[in-house]
Amino acid sequence: MNPTTDTQTVPRRPDYFKWTAALVGAMAFVAVWRPQLLTGAVQTVSEFFYLKFDWLIMWLPLLAFAVGMAVALSPRWGNIRLGGADATPDFSFAAWMNMLFTAGIGVGIVFFGPIEALWHYFHSPIGVQATHLPAHQQVANAMSLALHVWGIPAWSLYMIAGLVMAYFTYQHRTECTPAAPIEYAFRRKKWAKPAGILITGLAVLSIAMSVSSSIAMAAAQIASGLKIISGSAVFDGTLWKTAVLAVLAALYIGGSVLPIEKGMRFLGNWTVYLSVLLLVFIFLVGPTHYFVSTMTVAIGNILTQTVHHSFELYLFHKRDWIVWYPMAYWVWWVTWAPFVGVFLAKISRGRTLREFVLASVLVPAGFIVIWFSVFSGFSLLDTLEGTGKLAEIAEKGDYEGTFYHLLNMLPLNDATKPLTVVLFLGFIVTTVTSAAISLGIMTGRDGRSESKTRAVVWGVLMTLIAYAVVVTGEIKGIKAVGSFAGFPFVLVMYLWFAALWRQLRQDTKS
Repeated sequence: MNPTTDTQTVPRRPDYFKWTAALVGAMAFVAVWRPQLLTGAVQTVSEFFYLKFDWLIMWLPLLAFAVGMAVALSPRWGNIRLGGADATPDFSFAAWMNMLFTAGIGVGIVFFGPIEALWHYFHSPIGVQATHLPAHQQVANAMSLALHVWGIPAWSLYMIAGLVMAYFTYQHRTECTPAAPIEYAFRRKKWAKPAGILITGLAVLSIAMSVSSSIAMAAAQIASGLKIISGSAVFDGTLWKTAVLAVLAALYIGGSVLPIEKGMRFLGNWTVYLSVLLLVFIFLVGPTHYFVSTMTVAIGNILTQTVHHSFELYLFHKRDWIVWYPMAYWVWWVTWAPFVGVFLAKISRGRTLREFVLASVLVPAGFIVIWFSVFSGFSLLDTLEGTGKLAEIAEKGDYEGTFYHLLNMLPLNDATKPLTVVLFLGFIVTTVTSAAISLGIMTGRDGRSESKTRAVVWGVLMTLIAYAVVVTGEIKGIKAVGSFAGFPFVLVMYLWFAALWRQLRQDTKS
């Protein structure tokens, strides 16, 4: 199917950059002036929404997966090529996957890798609290929950955002923004245009908040790594974390002014290469047979437990766990969906809808299975049959240091720890670079073109908000800031489903 050639009169686009930058700038000012005020207020509001709207949030990723698979497996829709029947991909498959992966996950897999399953093991209702279950089942449940949070459901949210924006951008020449699909598909509805303006503003706010929390995570983890490597406690203070934050800002702001084919492709490729190198090394020098067994059990649980986890709200159990683990993550992924979707659309011209859906879900989710089976799996093994040190460190709140302590238990840690610091740098720089580029596109004059100036401004504002999280440093604050502006986008997701389905049916009528 070729893109439409209709030439509708397009009204002048609102100046999103001025008012959204002013709004985020005000939040950045509060972040620097009173960081505890910002993170405390955000945490309180977030917890209210998690508790009241859990029923609306929990099954959203499963629905996104179902919609994407329906498109991919459809004989009519799966073969549609983004940009027209003659369009060719702008990037090789490997480069495309590398950019997609580093934009969509970033530093989170390294930060949470060794501790994610531990949280579910110690705090979930089906971990050690389920005393009627044998130990091996409690461990399997913990890993199953970890992969449910980080695997196929998370990538389904990214996939559907990218699919919707790419389809309307290339097939109908709309703006490459979260609002454009809704404005186009429902263009005869009076509410579509006002809703589009609101959605764009909320998207900018959600991106700025969620990416800021990831910047803060990276700053804390890099500072922790420098402390452990050097043996000096000087890196433990807020001053050094702030200095690390400044260095990070210089790197990702510099990356955002480069063209995508030069900046993001280079950064994405090398970040993935380093992560694979570290993963393979630990897989080989660690308990390899145990890792393979953990992956096997994990894949089985994904196939059999995904639907169950998607509808389980644990109504008569401790609610703190479900609020700050599955629920906070889901909304965090939703807050990332607008910028990941814009970025995926920009790099996916020439791909068929079937290729887009299957590759953007199964390839990164497969990597996640291996990554968490190795790192979270190692932590679980140490907890049950080893020293228990990793669990002790994590329970004390030294989340950012857990990864380095895990490396200390394995050979050649003098080399792997500095490599991990570089890996943190690569992941966060690629993530924030793609976010700044996406924000520049969304707040631009035409909603399609990149802007170096706007990208720099957004990079600076996100850094200032990240400062508040660095100062407060609580894991709940990180998650709350990361997901705060995502609640309205839970509803936007449902509108995306409707817009895509409606337009595909109209475009393929025989």
